[in-house]
Amino acid sequence: MQNNYINFKKERDLGAIISDTFMFIREEYKPIFRLYLKHVGWLLLLVVAASTYYQYQSLSFTGNILEGGAENFLFELISTSGIALLLMLLSSLAYSALSITTINSIIKSYVKNEGVIKDEEVSQYIGLFFSRTLGSFVVYIVLIFIGFLLCILPGIYLFVPLTLIFPIIVFQEKSFSEAFSECFKLIRQNWWITFATLLIITILVSLISGLFSIPLVVISALETFTSLQEGAGTPGTANLASNWLYMTLYVLASLAQYILGLATLVSIALIYFNLNEFHNKTGTLEDIDRIGS
Repeated sequence: MQNNYINFKKERDLGAIISDTFMFIREEYKPIFRLYLKHVGWLLLLVVAASTYYQYQSLSFTGNILEGGAENFLFELISTSGIALLLMLLSSLAYSALSITTINSIIKSYVKNEGVIKDEEVSQYIGLFFSRTLGSFVVYIVLIFIGFLLCILPGIYLFVPLTLIFPIIVFQEKSFSEAFSECFKLIRQNWWITFATLLIITILVSLISGLFSIPLVVISALETFTSLQEGAGTPGTANLASNWLYMTLYVLASLAQYILGLATLVSIALIYFNLNEFHNKTGTLEDIDRIGS
């Protein structure tokens, strides 16, 4: 066992989950990002390219609101950017599922080998659990969407336990139906603290990601101000599509957003182990067995 080994199989409070999330990334950033780029890098480039192209098309047609009216604008935007939108949605779906599987596989190998991440194990786990995670992610989105349609609160309630499905699939090697049942058992007596932890992690990651979007906001404001000063017939944002600096910064901001999202996945894994330890004492029992042997 390494001296800086982070024991996942123990109970943690909210502060410990947040601090251990960033500690794990800091200690293991080399294998994490190497394996992440190896398995997910190509899909990351695809989803950023699709997102950038859709952003470019949307900005290009902004001026049509004034020229042809809102109806023509929407029709032209959908007809021209439909493929880009579809590609962005599909690539985002695949990227999310593969990222979730990869990070959980890395942690599974790390825990199994007490601080050592083995490339061949990670590749094996990804092959075993990706399709299961992808299918579960589709169902997850549908259920959350239906929950929010019903009255927002059901969506928020479902979001918390269903988030645990993905670590359960990898760490306990269960099917979707088994993971679905297990996640509600784990969340029992811990819904509020889990919700608070997810909320704080999301806010932290969003704030850090937002720093990369500040230049985009500044450029948009300057373009709008310049357009108003010149009395142009189109909104200032219509010129952003041809602004190479804006588009470059948009790509960088998108990359930062997706990469920083990995911290959320690590925190969800820690939340899972915390709840599993609370209910099942898995880590404690393993320690007792280790001492006895």
